[in-house]
Amino acid sequence: MKKAILIIASFTFLVITLSAFNDRATAPEVGYHAPEIFLNSNNGITTLSDFKGEMVLVTFWSTNDALSRVRCNEYTALADQNDQLRHIAINFDSNKVLFGEVVKRDNLTESQQYHVEGDIARLIKQSYHLDRGLHSFLINPKGKIIAVDPDVENVTLML
Repeated sequence: MKKAILIIASFTFLVITLSAFNDRATAPEVGYHAPEIFLNSNNGITTLSDFKGEMVLVTFWSTNDALSRVRCNEYTALADQNDQLRHIAINFDSNKVLFGEVVKRDNLTESQQYHVEGDIARLIKQSYHLDRGLHSFLINPKGKIIAVDPDVENVTLML
């Protein structure tokens, strides 16, 4: 009986220990490959892999998250001035019309903006662990994340 309890306790400890590190292994962090993204665009399906070989700044934003909206505006301006940087801004607003109005009002470059909802939004939020807040990821030409939520000066230095 003691042996069975010891085996169960050891197995439980092992499962809990491995579970604690599971999120770290899959969460997108500096040094990890960026999870793939599939987006609908006017030219068909756009993927993050389409930009391999380029520095890419992926911004996740929503109009009800002020910090993410400000970041999107700053990164858009930076990418407009720097041809070494590709900016992909992904919006999670539930209302596509609101998204379109904000893009116009904030004078955002439309070719950098993507609106996602439904299953695609859920999949992206899961892949990038956005349940903890909206973030931005600077991705190097090899597809690895080199910064999370970098400010404009840091992005400029990394180019």
